[in-house]
Amino acid sequence: MSTSDWLENFPDLRRLSAEEQQYLTVAASSLVLPPDQILFTAGSLCQQYLLVVDGCVRVQQISRSGREILLYRIGPGESCILTTACLFSERPYPAMGITEGPVVAVTLSQAEFSQLVGCSEGFRRFVFRSYGERLAELLMLIETVVFTRLDVRLARRLLELAPYQAELCVTHQKLALELGSAREVISRALKNFADQGWIEQHPRQIVIRDRAALKRVIQSED
Repeated sequence: MSTSDWLENFPDLRRLSAEEQQYLTVAASSLVLPPDQILFTAGSLCQQYLLVVDGCVRVQQISRSGREILLYRIGPGESCILTTACLFSERPYPAMGITEGPVVAVTLSQAEFSQLVGCSEGFRRFVFRSYGERLAELLMLIETVVFTRLDVRLARRLLELAPYQAELCVTHQKLALELGSAREVISRALKNFADQGWIEQHPRQIVIRDRAALKRVIQSED
């Protein structure tokens, strides 16, 4: 994978000067990662700036009690807000990152990242725009988890996962991670949906039987 190839996924970086792109060419290191590869964990030191070229990295946080919450996913053409924050603050990671399938990425060392941020206005703009956009998403996540009823969030997520088909392959644990809840709480909410006849539950599969009813649950929050 050449630098010119991976830069195609980062339009803002393609706008850098030829000299800046050349520096990026020399500085960037390529990574090809397998599924379920842990990239960083809570408490680990941050020493590289991560850019995802292809695939997806899931960033999640685990409480002391074992409860998990999905913070965000890093897709092609995106960077990691926690990595950026940790590089600037020189603090360890507060969460963990895991690949959700094969991932192709590039990294910059802390020194190279600092050099580009200090000398390249275009790169600095890319870093802070990415940071700001992701921060806004995290604030929306906090608002949703704190102020939106679980049944509303669950109904919305089921319809998002199966926008056109009735069947979706998903576990209670995965839904709990996505919604920042406990598996037992999700199981109770799904049982309620099933008792109402809105869904059917099978091992590792949920079948939506009444999409209109789930939409009414969502609208009840308005």
